[in-house]
Amino acid sequence: MQSASKFSILIALEIPAIFFSIIIFAYFAVNRTARSKFQNHGWLVLVTISFIQVVIDLPMPMSYYYAGRVIPASDLYCVWWTWSEFSLNTIGIFLMAWISIERYIFIFYSHTIFQGRFKKWMYHFIPIAICLCWTPFFYCLVVIISPYCSQTWSFDLIICGVPCYYIKKSVGQFNFLFNVAFPVSVISLVNILLFIRVNYEKISRHRRINWRDHRKMILQLWIISSIYLICWLALMSTKFVQITVMPTFMVDYLDIILFNVYLVPLFLPMVCLSTLPKLVRKLTRFIHERNRNKVGVTILIGVHQRIGGER
Repeated sequence: MQSASKFSILIALEIPAIFFSIIIFAYFAVNRTARSKFQNHGWLVLVTISFIQVVIDLPMPMSYYYAGRVIPASDLYCVWWTWSEFSLNTIGIFLMAWISIERYIFIFYSHTIFQGRFKKWMYHFIPIAICLCWTPFFYCLVVIISPYCSQTWSFDLIICGVPCYYIKKSVGQFNFLFNVAFPVSVISLVNILLFIRVNYEKISRHRRINWRDHRKMILQLWIISSIYLICWLALMSTKFVQITVMPTFMVDYLDIILFNVYLVPLFLPMVCLSTLPKLVRKLTRFIHERNRNKVGVTILIGVHQRIGGER
């Protein structure tokens, strides 16, 4: 895929992503009931992270695809780009992994796990805080402080080339296994486990779960997590084979696989919006009323002009 095509795709999706993110923020700002529900906190944080990616991080690869080189060509800019992109990407997949676990808990164990202030902090707020803090700290250590090596950046490559800590085999493998493979695997396994558990409970005679109440949460999880799995599973599988068996595996397609990761924060707001039926109905009603008003104004103007012409 040519750089011009990548730039066109990103800029075409960026504006709708910003627009839908603002709509979601406005919805939660005015809707106290939705904002106070614990099961919505993770989604709101995730959309916020994707919004930061869209407005702060994505302009940097867009600039590269447009110009064909890194602008400005400075080491400080490359450090900022690498740190922010790696941190935001991995925050997203860690949050998605925890949301998957938490959604499973909400469905099957909410009556015991989230009772009491201590348990709410322990099993809700603290895990989200860890997801937000761990990878920025890790990449601050290996990219900004960089005690393992001396970094030389390439201004002709996307994200200024590969960070030098990749040369330190143990650090590079830990980064891949813990910061990428682990959360992506958790997302996959929890969704598979949820699918099996849901079907088992449905056919079981001892139905302890009100599926009508939890159907929305299950569908939300499956729909939103599918974005991460589609874009990240390919990268995880390719990198795993390259590290363990064949270093040249899918090397000709690695550029496209890496580019697909940029699509996650762009599609996330649209998909999240589709899982909020009340908000979708309000938007649809607003658009219909606005179109009806436009038609009414046009008719009135036409009638007024006709009357004026007859006079």
